[in-house]
This record gives sequence, structure tokens and C-alpha cells, in this order.
Amino acid sequence: MILYRTMMFQKYIYKTERIISIRSHLKNPKSVSFRGAERRGISFLISRRKTRFFASLRMTIKGIFEMACNNLLLCFGLIILAFFLNSCEQNLNIEIKTNDKRLLVDGAFTNDTVVHSIRLYCAGSLITGKPQTTVSGAKIYVTDGIETFDYIENKDMLGLYQTAGNVGGKGGHHYTLSITNIDIDNDGKMESYTANSLMPVPIKFDSLLSYRGINGDGPKVINKAYYKLFFDGPGYVYPFALANNYIRYGTITDRLGTGELTRFESWLKVAKVLYPDSIINLYAYFTINSSDVKIGDTINFICFGFTSEQYEFLKKFDNNTNSQFNSDNIYDQLKIPSNLPTNIEPADKAAGYFFVYSVSKISKVFNE
Repeated sequence: MILYRTMMFQKYIYKTERIISIRSHLKNPKSVSFRGAERRGISFLISRRKTRFFASLRMTIKGIFEMACNNLLLCFGLIILAFFLNSCEQNLNIEIKTNDKRLLVDGAFTNDTVVHSIRLYCAGSLITGKPQTTVSGAKIYVTDGIETFDYIENKDMLGLYQTAGNVGGKGGHHYTLSITNIDIDNDGKMESYTANSLMPVPIKFDSLLSYRGINGDGPKVINKAYYKLFFDGPGYVYPFALANNYIRYGTITDRLGTGELTRFESWLKVAKVLYPDSIINLYAYFTINSSDVKIGDTINFICFGFTSEQYEFLKKFDNNTNSQFNSDNIYDQLKIPSNLPTNIEPADKAAGYFFVYSVSKISKVFNE
């Protein structure tokens, strides 16, 4: 590049010299000077280079100025955006859905001839801090379309509704729960809730064997009950045995929170009878501590039979709670998660479950 520019400069000087020499010679041939022409050519080149330099300098200054202006505008824009977002954050209002406007149902209906109970609550909320409260004044009945059983509120325990006497359902029948005359969300409009379920056909016991271990001296009394399973029977059978006491086990919900429903799922599930005239022979197994049984005691072997849908609720509830054995309120607001399934309709306004299941029993006197 330097060689090229040098050659161009020499070529320019030579042309300049020739032009000046010719013009000067025409006017005054003796006054022509090569050194004067050379100086004028160099001055012209320097002047041109200065012009280019200052033009480049002006462009550089202009670019720096424009960049500074752009950065200033960017900073100003960011300040405006931050102010705008801060204003939005202060005015943002998000509605959080809670459970404190849901009806909570805790009830069951079986073929066992007893006083059946249903408890109603208005669900509490940990988010709002609203406690769980009982629901009074409701009208409740259960029917299969043939018989209807009214539930009357207990005057000494508001929110508890019970049948007028000892009643029981029939296996293979569909039962509907009806709850009316309540206003859970306090909007001045009375609401109604329903639930439907099949009561499984109860299993039928054939015999019960009870003995202390294999050699008669084990730490457990082994109880094995043989039974028949019928069409429209339960999908799951929950067995247990007691010596001289049946009442304290009450309902299937008394076992929630123990983890048994999940740990023993494969033992509880039974085969499905596919045809109305078919049966399946099975047996259920349960042990009692030997120290709790003596000769002459009556061993009561009980089985709860419930549908697959009911079992799914029981399992999920059992896996997601810390419920204590024989808790008075298994749906305590500190224990029940809001995402559990329910058979109460409308489901978006209710929680809990109405269990319809069968109860089967067999007893014998223990004789070693």
C-alpha cells in the first residue's frame, strides 16, 4: 500500500511539473522552476488529506454523540418501564380459590341394621384462616326408589344427622343421597346436593377357623374365614377380627390414616364375578394377639365390601392424611387435601364422600 501511494504521488508530481513547466514556458520560458511546482503539489496533497481527516473526525464525533443519545433514550425507557411495572404490581389483585365455601359430607349407609349417621360441615380453609363449622338445618334422606330413609338432626349435636331407628339397605341396590335446605356460600339461595352408589352384594361366609399359630402356641391367633363372592359383589373386601367386641370398629373410615388400605391393596382386591348365576369361593385372613384371646371368648370376623370407586377414594385419603385412629372428624381441615375425589354433586362445591357398602359377619367361640 505504501509503495502504491508513493508511486501515485510521484506520478502526480511529475504531471504537475509538466503542466507548470509548459504553461510557464509559454509565458516566460526562463521563469520556470521545478522546486516551486513541487512545493505547490505537496501543499495540495496535504490540504486534501486534512480535509479527509477532519471529515472522518466529524463522522466519529457524530457517531459517538448519536450512541450517547441512544443509550440515554434506552435508560430513560427502562426507567419508565420499571415505573410502569411497579405501578402494576401495586394494583394487581389475584383471587385465590379456597375450600371455605364447600359442603363437607362424612356419611355411610350399609346393609347392617343399625342407626346410620351423616355429618355435615362447612369446610374450613388454611389460607383464609376460616375454621371448619357444622351445618345445621339440612333435610336429608337416602332412597333406592323403593324405600326411603330420613335422617333427623341430633338436637344435642348439631350437624349430626341420624336415621330414626335401626335400618339397613339391600345388596345389589343403587342408593341416592339427597341433601337440601342449606346455603353454604351464603348467597341467599338454597342449595341441593346428591350422591349415588351401588351397595355391593354382601359376601356369604361358610366357615371360620381360629387357632394359635401352627402348633397351637404362636404369638397370634390366626383366623381364616371362607366365603362366597356373588355377581354385583364388592371389588375390595376389608377383613378384621375382634374378640368379644365389634362396636369399636364401626365403619371403614375408622381405619383411615393407618396406611393399611395402601399396604394391603393386593390382599384386599377380589376377583370379579362376571355372570349373575356364578360364584367364586375365597377366604379372608386376619390375626389377633394371643394375649387378647382366651378359651371361651367369642371371635367376631367382619368383612366390609366396597366398590372400586370407593376404594380409590379411601386409598388416596389414606395416603394424604395423618388421621388418627378413631378420630371423631376424619375430614379435619388440617388433614384433608382439597384435590381428593368425591361422589358428592356438584363436585366443585362439595368434598368428602358418602359410602354405600356391605357388611358381612361370622362368629365362633374360641376353643384353642
